[in-house]
Amino acid sequence: MDISRIFQIGGIGILVAVFYTILKEAKREEIAQLLAIGGVAVVTLMVIRLIGELFAEVKTVFSLY
Repeated sequence: MDISRIFQIGGIGILVAVFYTILKEAKREEIAQLLAIGGVAVVTLMVIRLIGELFAEVKTVFSLY
């Protein structure tokens, strides 16, 4: 696992939070909510991919087939 992926997830979180706040202040609550849901979906997909890589690495380390 590369540390840059953790920074990517953190960066996505920061960007979503900033845009959510801007949209909320502009009275665009619906779009802000969709942005938050989209951000969570993107990060969830990234984490699922990382978990898959972790299982593949564990399988390789313990020579499981």
